[in-house]
Amino acid sequence: MPPGLIRAVRANDLSQVVAIHQQAFRGFHMTLLGPRFLRGYYRAVLDYPAAIFLAATEGSQMRGFVAGFVNPPRFYAHLRSRKRSLALAAATHLCLRPHLWRRTLSSMRRAQTLADTDDQPYLAELASIGVSPTAQGRGVGKQLTLAFLETARQQRATEVLLTTDAHNNDAVNRFYQNLGFQCVRQFWITPDRLMNEYRIALTGVQSVREGTPHDA
Repeated sequence: MPPGLIRAVRANDLSQVVAIHQQAFRGFHMTLLGPRFLRGYYRAVLDYPAAIFLAATEGSQMRGFVAGFVNPPRFYAHLRSRKRSLALAAATHLCLRPHLWRRTLSSMRRAQTLADTDDQPYLAELASIGVSPTAQGRGVGKQLTLAFLETARQQRATEVLLTTDAHNNDAVNRFYQNLGFQCVRQFWITPDRLMNEYRIALTGVQSVREGTPHDA
């Protein structure tokens, strides 16, 4: 793939972010809440002062994105302030798919718990990374993750965490392990969904500028 650009996501990129999310996460909970919900969520990320929201582009086309933030408790407090508009955005899909309520309520309780914890200004959370199906296997995810780590370090974070499914998700788990993430715990987000929590210390992590060129 020709060298591309990794840059900050802008407001006029949100439609492409939503489209890539829908393609990359078919059948996942947030996707099933609908494009209006996704747009509202990613708008909240974009508006958060300590966001890390990057796009991999090739020409005018976005090939992938990574979204996250420094100080997760403050982000979840910021997200909580928009819960009414997010609920309205998801309302139609929740009515059409009542089975989504259990996971939605579980996610709301987790966000509430995180919002009520003490500030963690040296911790960053990688919340979402999506790559267009047409760009799979071309190094986009790796370059976005390395760029996220570098940006987090520039924002004085010393550690990055993320969560991903423990079961039926071997390729994704290997991806993060190969980048140096360590699984520090497992937890059930619902009675039938086990999650792995990964963390990586940013000291000694290879800089994007020291590695291969940005590959969109």
